[in-house]
Amino acid sequence: MQQSLLEMRHVEISYGGEPVVHDVNLVLKPGEILGVVGESGSGKSTLIKAAMGLLGNQGRITGGDILYKGNSLLHMKPEALRKMRGPEIAMVFQNCASSLCPIRRIGDQLFELMEQHNQRNREKVIDRALDLFEKMNLSDGRNILESYPFELSGGMNQRVGIVMAMMLKPALLFADEPTSALDVIVQAQVVKELMKLRDEFGTAIVIVTHNIGLVSYMADKAAVMYQGRLLEYGATKEIISNPQEAYTQRLIQAVPKIRRG
Repeated sequence: MQQSLLEMRHVEISYGGEPVVHDVNLVLKPGEILGVVGESGSGKSTLIKAAMGLLGNQGRITGGDILYKGNSLLHMKPEALRKMRGPEIAMVFQNCASSLCPIRRIGDQLFELMEQHNQRNREKVIDRALDLFEKMNLSDGRNILESYPFELSGGMNQRVGIVMAMMLKPALLFADEPTSALDVIVQAQVVKELMKLRDEFGTAIVIVTHNIGLVSYMADKAAVMYQGRLLEYGATKEIISNPQEAYTQRLIQAVPKIRRG
């Protein structure tokens, strides 16, 4: 039986002592895509921030456990967790431009990232970045490496963020609303490119979104969150075709349907 890549067991998360996520159980296998869907404030982004150790000073995991390849992330020493971020687990944010330094070129920021993981051969770093840019349908990779974030469009910065996350070929990629700040055409391109990375590298993806249509298109499994609780969880096709909860039904009904003629 294939070992789980990521497992959340009865996870409870609190902010300022107030529980905001309650008793969540999830399992992700290698190479799977899990879509976590729900409205703002449902706790979906909080889940992946907890797994990355990014809850901030007020956030605490107050119950349960989060396992990566069978090892508890909650009991891992901070240095070990830091070394795991990048080579094992990476994250793409809603607005990647905001996580980039505005006064440093993209290439320098990429190289600094790789230096932190003892990869100091600049030529190899550049070759790796150019290869990933090409996979993200960005043919002018060398120009991007010489650019500052403010010189790039929102869609290009988002792809740069995905390339940075994939530089160390992580087994698991968290994507927190990675397309919500983009126009519809660029959204579709980024989603297809994420799926291409999964197919090429076997990277498992947890994508957090309010768009159940996106989950339906790309995810193997779906998790529906509402007010910090997991309402439905299972195979995406089953949840979309046979939703058990009224809230899930409303999410599905809210997806725009375009009729011809």
